[in-house]
Amino acid sequence: MCNHSHQPTTIGTSLKDGIHHDKAHFRWSRRQFLKGLGLAASGVTMGLNGRPVKAFHTSPLLQKLAGAKSNRVLVLVQLSGGNDGLNMVVPYSDPEYYRVRPSIAIPGSDVIPLTDHTGLHPNLAPFESLYGDGVMQVLHGVGYDNPALSHFTSTDVWMTAGSANDVGSSGWLGRYLEASNPELLAAPPDHPYALQLGSGSPLLFQGNTSSLGVQFPNLSLLERFVEEGILFDEEFVPDTPFGHELSYIRSIANDSFHFAESIQTASETGANLTEYPSTNGLSGNMAVTARLIRGGLGANLYHLNLGGFDTHSSQISRHRSLMDQLSAAISAFMTDLATDGLDQEVLVMTFSEFGRRVYQNGSGGTDHGTSAPLFMFGGGVTGGIIGEQPSLTDLAPGGNLKHGIDFRGLYSSILRDWFGLSEDDVLDVMGASFTPLPIIDSTFITSSESVHLPVSARLTGNYPNPFRNRTTIEIELDRSQHIRLEIFDLQGRNLTTLSNRMVSAGTHRISFAAENLPSGSYFARLTSRSGSQTHKLSVIR
Repeated sequence: MCNHSHQPTTIGTSLKDGIHHDKAHFRWSRRQFLKGLGLAASGVTMGLNGRPVKAFHTSPLLQKLAGAKSNRVLVLVQLSGGNDGLNMVVPYSDPEYYRVRPSIAIPGSDVIPLTDHTGLHPNLAPFESLYGDGVMQVLHGVGYDNPALSHFTSTDVWMTAGSANDVGSSGWLGRYLEASNPELLAAPPDHPYALQLGSGSPLLFQGNTSSLGVQFPNLSLLERFVEEGILFDEEFVPDTPFGHELSYIRSIANDSFHFAESIQTASETGANLTEYPSTNGLSGNMAVTARLIRGGLGANLYHLNLGGFDTHSSQISRHRSLMDQLSAAISAFMTDLATDGLDQEVLVMTFSEFGRRVYQNGSGGTDHGTSAPLFMFGGGVTGGIIGEQPSLTDLAPGGNLKHGIDFRGLYSSILRDWFGLSEDDVLDVMGASFTPLPIIDSTFITSSESVHLPVSARLTGNYPNPFRNRTTIEIELDRSQHIRLEIFDLQGRNLTTLSNRMVSAGTHRISFAAENLPSGSYFARLTSRSGSQTHKLSVIR
């Protein structure tokens, strides 16, 4: 287990720090606000940051995606403030959870059970059907070594894929948004490949020299842009020299935004095929995202934000509302996309800069913590649960949870298995090698010519699928070897082992009988000398 004994000591991470806590949160909130406006460093308004359009499309990553004509989309939903993972994915069978949280623990009778030990917050009820259908995945205990408890630092760590001791100044996606091919400036694409909606940190798309992402800090700004074709009102300024200069700067910004037509066209062409909650800000941004995807904008990356998770006090009611907003927005989004099969091309991931401490504080809340669970959604996920619920008694210093999954391994798996980057390209982005995770169903894994080392065993699928009582699973072996083929449910429980022996080279078909299983999603896992592969099975009654 990783050593957490050297966590940075940060004044202002809990209410007991008094005025230091208030000042820390004021600075963090102000920085997030200014960054959302693009004012934090460069002074250029509304996230345009100079020439984002010209620099943005010269990214090697985006060139690879465009060259492969990839329709794959990643939607990142940031839960800003530090989400309390223990009250989101609840260890309801552990008496220690109720002992250390006597007044804020979720009653076991209210929990939506996923396994005999863990379940979802009751206001995440819309997720129950997504989980049951195998299009939702829970990852336990996600974090990193020697975690920072500062909003500033930990947010930057997640954005850069760095560490608390070496955050860096460029985002893990922004490193591929650098202007490294000047010849493309003469013929830039007519659409963006990445979009940020909301007030989240733009560091995600920060390159080594400039901020390259296309950002809309609020939905009203995007709506005005779609309706009028401009970002900023050039007329509504003070009749002063400063106002005249501001109008001039706004006119330059409006004229320099080359993606205007493509965003307008996609918004007008696309439509929402389901109803979204009208009073939910995240839902509004997700509805726009669905319209832009369906309208053919061509962006592969979206970054959305839901704030308010810094629950130092009165957590029960505040967190309940946030869980309701999150589940309503994402469930509507997934229902919308599933209507015409777009859910097969979109991967959604939630994340927060840190979790909360195990113990409740004296104000009915929780202070800054470390690891936490996160969710993934989409037709391409393996479904179920990955990782183990962190121990509530074997804690890191400060009463914090130890992490079991490094978030950078998750990033690496997305780049490799979802977007099809080669191992060398993933290493260039991440700066180091991290343990991959089986988050993408094997039938959805894309690859470039150099993505993997030669694979000697392949789990090619099953037929029929969906099926009622029996299906045939097919595997291909390049050489004789020992394999293990197992069937798991969405809780990660091994239901049966179909094969665990030496098998000769060639194509093999193995029958699986499911007469006694209820309808739902399951997955087959093939383990060989090449590693592990998974494939989703659907039983219908």
